[in-house]
Amino acid sequence: MTALAPIGIGKRLRAKLRQIKALPEAAIARLLSRTPRARHFSGAYRTRAAAQQAVIRRGGNGYDDAAITDVSYELMCQRTAWDYPVMFWLQRLLPESDALIDAGGHFGTKYIAFRDLIDLRKVRWNVYDLPAIIQAARRKQGMGSLPLDIVFYDEVSTLPAAQILLCSGLLQYQDSAFGDFVAALPARPDHIILNKVAQREGPETYTIERIGSGCVPYRIRERRQFEAEIEGLGYDVVESWDIPDLGHVISTHPWLGRSNSRGYILRCKTLR
Repeated sequence: MTALAPIGIGKRLRAKLRQIKALPEAAIARLLSRTPRARHFSGAYRTRAAAQQAVIRRGGNGYDDAAITDVSYELMCQRTAWDYPVMFWLQRLLPESDALIDAGGHFGTKYIAFRDLIDLRKVRWNVYDLPAIIQAARRKQGMGSLPLDIVFYDEVSTLPAAQILLCSGLLQYQDSAFGDFVAALPARPDHIILNKVAQREGPETYTIERIGSGCVPYRIRERRQFEAEIEGLGYDVVESWDIPDLGHVISTHPWLGRSNSRGYILRCKTLR
């Protein structure tokens, strides 16, 4: 034990020196955090409640905000490199499924992005999201701007049963625990596709993400803890993948290191 002590002390000292070196840049980021020139990510909090209070102090309303519903809509309708693992698995799973829940699916942007490469005509594509987003989506659909094949829901209790649950970019914004959300669904999905799950090799952290003129809490999970949660839900990880382009550094707390992003395919253990 005594032989290992200097190694631990040295590691803590190096971490402290990195923090001191980053202080000037972090101080500038803090000064900008409440201005229109705020960096993409700022602030670090232990709980979502603390992050939400910080959002309110900055004049934001969180994600259920009509002011940010249309932000990046056209961009989200475009396919990206990290969409291709999702499309690969959808092609394998859809022939055995008649319904899919796209949780956090915004205006059905993944349906729009995928439909020219995957045959989606036989699947009922159900989008679940917050009321402000769903209200805007229904207005756009009523004006002919969104496909009529997409069905929108803003209440979990009204969702139909589905064999596939797709969560692409949802988990960092979700208010409730992921396990609670799955348990609230009308039926247990056979497969769950998770993409763009923000993680870090350290304690879970919340930060604030700037989206257009608004800002929202952003959750960065501790990877091992999250994968243990998946196991506890009764699902196996069939495959996972890294998304290095979606890692982030919190401008006000750069010493916390760069987050990473991962995708997962989960299969219910009862399907073994």
